Amino acid sequence: MFELLDETYGELKTYVPIQKKQIQQYKEKYFKYIHPDFIKCIVDEDNKLVAFTIAMPSFSKALKKANGKMFPFGFLHLLKAMYFNHKASFYLIGVHPRFQNKGVIAIIFNEMQKVFNKKKYNVIETNPELEDNLAIQNLWKNYEHRQHKKRVTVTIQI
Repeated sequence: MFELLDETYGELKTYVPIQKKQIQQYKEKYFKYIHPDFIKCIVDEDNKLVAFTIAMPSFSKALKKANGKMFPFGFLHLLKAMYFNHKASFYLIGVHPRFQNKGVIAIIFNEMQKVFNKKKYNVIETNPELEDNLAIQNLWKNYEHRQHKKRVTVTIQI
């Protein structure tokens, strides 16, 4: 998945390839908390990964309520957010360049929509998106959406 991430995002000006040490850290720190329903993968005829997405229930309100403290009761807010939520966070999506614009995104979105419907999520929030990353912004063109965050990178030559 991380190799595919490098291939998918490698052309973006601000993308920095993920190092092996970081990959191990992400696996240990985050993957154990992601329910398998929120990870979708597509493989080709040779069983090679060509696309993936990762989403999760939104923990933003729960983290606010916990006030940065897991104990004595902060973890209860997080548990509640896992099961009683109407909002999801869409973290990552990657599609191999060879498979872009060939309907793979539609398959991933359809599979995620099934999960969102089952969980009764009616609000999906993405991570900040680069202003010039039109490909990612076009993913949302068929949805009622509102841009409320921007990320712009400025290059300064010294």
